[in-house]
Amino acid sequence: MAANALTALALVIAGSAYAYVNWRLGQVKRVSVAGLAAQGSSVSPFTLLVIGSDTRNLGAGGGSQFGSSSQVTGQRSDSIILMRVVPKTRALALLSIPRDTLEPIPGFGITRVNAAFNSGSPSLLVTVLKQDFGIGVNHVVEFNFDTFRQVADAVGGVEQWFPTPARDAYSLLDVPSAGCHNLSGNQALAFVRSREYQYELDGQWHYQLYPESDLARIQRQQAFVRDLVHKARRVAPTNLLELNSIVAGITRNLTLDRGFSNSLLLSLAADFRNGDLASIPSYTYPTVNSTSVPGALDPEQAQGRQTIQQWMDVGRQAPSGTSRAATPATAVGPSRSGTATVDPTSSSFYEGVYVPPGLQPGQVPQTCGE
Repeated sequence: MAANALTALALVIAGSAYAYVNWRLGQVKRVSVAGLAAQGSSVSPFTLLVIGSDTRNLGAGGGSQFGSSSQVTGQRSDSIILMRVVPKTRALALLSIPRDTLEPIPGFGITRVNAAFNSGSPSLLVTVLKQDFGIGVNHVVEFNFDTFRQVADAVGGVEQWFPTPARDAYSLLDVPSAGCHNLSGNQALAFVRSREYQYELDGQWHYQLYPESDLARIQRQQAFVRDLVHKARRVAPTNLLELNSIVAGITRNLTLDRGFSNSLLLSLAADFRNGDLASIPSYTYPTVNSTSVPGALDPEQAQGRQTIQQWMDVGRQAPSGTSRAATPATAVGPSRSGTATVDPTSSSFYEGVYVPPGLQPGQVPQTCGE
């Protein structure tokens, strides 16, 4: 999102763009991350670890409704997304690791994988991904609550359709009626963070009894971020003030590893700015409800290895010279015109469109115009 916004800005304001871009990129925080794999050449495939941090240390006026840093200490990876980037074929693929997946973590024993980020450094999480999943990470990007809220506000919010009223007392989601609702700021964040999602039917509130609440949240995140970026693409090129707000919201709250250069960021923008987000294959590492830790997830290791290989194969050239594609049975949400290709146990997508729970038999999911 940052790269696309900066590239668009450079195209719009031409002569003064260079100084502006460098000024904005200078606001990005850089950290040293141990254990990163060398990327190789500029056209070599690489893996980008995207971390959504739940830190409450957001400075003055930031996130008090979610508790202070003294009430909620440390930080965990609210979302763990691995992006496979293949510059040569201009292919992208996403792999989400459920944060509640139980894995052996050095110094912690067997616990939820998001605990690997509790120290505030991505290094241990990078180590765990290599040690437990066999995934080497080349670069790291970290976002926090403020990043998400400020970008959602800058685009004027994102419309989401709800078949029923919805709420979450923990994330503070509050959707008072069925229909289309514009989610911005805190409500946008509450929607994608919700793990105790409830919906109202016939005057009674029901919990979303999806097998794992963390997996349901991943689906909300994937769907909302797609809609958010679509909205940003449409709004930003025609409104410099909103574009500036989008860029500022990202760069002020973005952390990159020291090896992630500005030139790499801008070259990726040039390669992928016109890509169709709906066609990007998205995978979720397979898990089941834990038999030993209530609320946690046990990894399905055999299926997991297959899923990781399918994710890694996206964009690679097959021996015949044709590009390998994702296996349709495992990719999430291809396009609105195609058939939903999600796990059969999931009912959260309908023809590629995310549908919150509460849809009644015969009720057709709606899309909201922007």
